[in-house]
Amino acid sequence: MIESSSNTPPHHVVIVGGGFGGLYAAKALAKTNVNVTLIDRRNFHLFQPLLYQVATGALSPADISSPLRSILSKNKNTTVLLGEV
Repeated sequence: MIESSSNTPPHHVVIVGGGFGGLYAAKALAKTNVNVTLIDRRNFHLFQPLLYQVATGALSPADISSPLRSILSKNKNTTVLLGEV
């Protein structure tokens, strides 16, 4: 008996938004057999819990933001697109 799953392409998961939920979902799917596309209107993730420290001058804006592509660079099955849904 021939398995039909060996000839089917992997599923494609689209994640809208690169916030905490989107990043955790993309990282959880990193080692699975699916293609992941993360779409966000900004190309960086902003760690908002520390935003008040930027406003008071204790941190610079670069300290609380990171590019999405660098965060997910180890995920071989993940593509990051700049766009709006």
